[in-house]
Amino acid sequence: MRYQAHQEFIAAARRAPDLWRTVAGAGLTLVAGFALFQLVFAIVSNVIGPDATQALADATTFDRDSALATLYGLFTFGFFVAGLAMALQGLHGRSLATLFGPWEAVVSDFIRVFLGVGALMLFLMVVLPQDVETVRNPEMSRRTWLLLLPLSMSAVLVQATTEELFFRGYLQQQLAVRFPELPVWLILPSFLFGLAHFSPGLAGANATLFAAWAILFGLAAADLTARTGSIGAALAFHAVNNVAAVLLVSLDGPGSGLALYHLPMAMDDPRIAAMILPECAITLCGWLVARLALKV
Repeated sequence: MRYQAHQEFIAAARRAPDLWRTVAGAGLTLVAGFALFQLVFAIVSNVIGPDATQALADATTFDRDSALATLYGLFTFGFFVAGLAMALQGLHGRSLATLFGPWEAVVSDFIRVFLGVGALMLFLMVVLPQDVETVRNPEMSRRTWLLLLPLSMSAVLVQATTEELFFRGYLQQQLAVRFPELPVWLILPSFLFGLAHFSPGLAGANATLFAAWAILFGLAAADLTARTGSIGAALAFHAVNNVAAVLLVSLDGPGSGLALYHLPMAMDDPRIAAMILPECAITLCGWLVARLALKV
């Protein structure tokens, strides 16, 4: 059976599969994540004082493109992991560990997919012609980039792990148990993942295109999770994409502070429309390479 490993992956969700619990759990994850963020910020404010806190807030505001702002934005995703852990324990009586799948598979699948898809991305970056010439990030020297790389990689992993635990872990497991005869677990989390990437304020007319690409990415990640029975493959697939888009070559603007190179265009640039279809093709190629690496 193609998705036999999926049945073992979703087994922990069978103890409390009620739809209301899933909806409440998603809401609690968001509320608790934002609450923890505010609590920690308040504690930091009391420790370092209001002037230093204001300076920190100015340096890490999400509309900045500095390295500090990007690191800050990525690491704050960790608050939502804590919120998800609370929701799981309080509403479903299970731990965060049940969202990962077997640890041996998580580690093995992660390494195989990260190396395989990572090699593909590097190859495509070298051989594919670029319609828009990349430019060096003037705020990021190679030495600084290398020194920050362990911290930057950790931040990317925090962000990618948070999204994978929520969409391909929590929602996929709960919906697969609640609707065993329908592919709701494949479609709905992927649609919500796309919706989470819908940013008309930043992307303008391109917002729908970015969301459509994210839906495709979500479908590929959900399929890898179902085929392998762990989130290791999807997490590596996600991490490679974010390393390429956040640490190597990033669109100029918010969230680009850690990139070594910039594409001299913002998210709302009209030229991006022509780039989405090739990006979708690359995503599908990455999915196929991941399957080849895993033999699934």
